[in-house]
Amino acid sequence: MLLRLLTILAPLPWGGVGGGLLCACGEFYEFNTSEPVTAGAMTLPRRVVSLVVGEHYAIPVEFSPVELSNNAVFWLSEDDEIATFRNDTLVAVAEGLTRAFAFTTIDRLRDTCWVNVMPAMYMPPSSYPYDMVVYGFVDIHGLRLTQDNCEPYIIAAYVGNELRGIGQMKRRAGIDYMELRVWSPYSYGEEVRLRCYYRGQARAELFPDMIVFDGEMHGELTNLYPLVLGDDAEEYVPDTIMTNLYD
Repeated sequence: MLLRLLTILAPLPWGGVGGGLLCACGEFYEFNTSEPVTAGAMTLPRRVVSLVVGEHYAIPVEFSPVELSNNAVFWLSEDDEIATFRNDTLVAVAEGLTRAFAFTTIDRLRDTCWVNVMPAMYMPPSSYPYDMVVYGFVDIHGLRLTQDNCEPYIIAAYVGNELRGIGQMKRRAGIDYMELRVWSPYSYGEEVRLRCYYRGQARAELFPDMIVFDGEMHGELTNLYPLVLGDDAEEYVPDTIMTNLYD
């Protein structure tokens, strides 16, 4: 028997039409006529993304509600010479601080986060004649760093936002330790803060203690200087950040 198919249209509350498919045997199939779910908010949960030159990272995005019909995001870097986007992936280009912007075209939502890029290698400025060296052991949330497990971590010394040294893990007489040489234009007085960068996680934390630059040696092989990050460690946030809102 030849079946004839008829499409039945019905008005919808918002002015469109809905449809059903009716066949000769009387069976009725309904189309899905529900409205698309739109986003009420879009946020970037990371206030700061910290990367080393050459690294790349997909910045996470959160929508509310989660069940969206379209959650396409478009990205823009404030300074492509520091960090740029390749499709949806952020690529660290050169040392510096910039911002990443996320947009949606359908709901016109937007948010931003800071991008902090540090160099892959550090060469001390030739104009800085003074140095201070720290020989220490490094404990990251209960993990004692050695030459064998240190690759995911970078320990860096800063004065303000200026990089002054990067630690190197070494081993002598069966003892693993970090040698951190810090450079300064002054013989004494600058406040040095240490940061731990987590490779692959695009984040950095601050060591709790500040070290005053004095041109001396701190720690030795038999009495290493403690460099410890505990559960109360604070994430590094640049001083210039006042808000996470697009402006």
